[in-house]
Amino acid sequence: MKITPKNLIHHELIGLPVKIVESTNPSLVGIKGNVIDETRNMITIEHDGKEKKVAKASASFVFTLPEAKVKVDGELLLSQPENRIRG
Repeated sequence: MKITPKNLIHHELIGLPVKIVESTNPSLVGIKGNVIDETRNMITIEHDGKEKKVAKASASFVFTLPEAKVKVDGELLLSQPENRIRG
């Protein structure tokens, strides 16, 4: 199934370009790069050659798809990736 803005939260996030647009930790806002790993509670972003681990529950993300940018509240991503993808 093709990834679209409507089904983004049910897809694999690894490899997608992402930017943190809101966070309870202000120092994380503006971090952008590609998602390189994901666990139940964390997203790891490669940013300036370094890995940044970000708690999903504490941030909002903008994912860049070929046809659109999609803002997602990290709370919607909370679960093991394989369970979230299954729908």
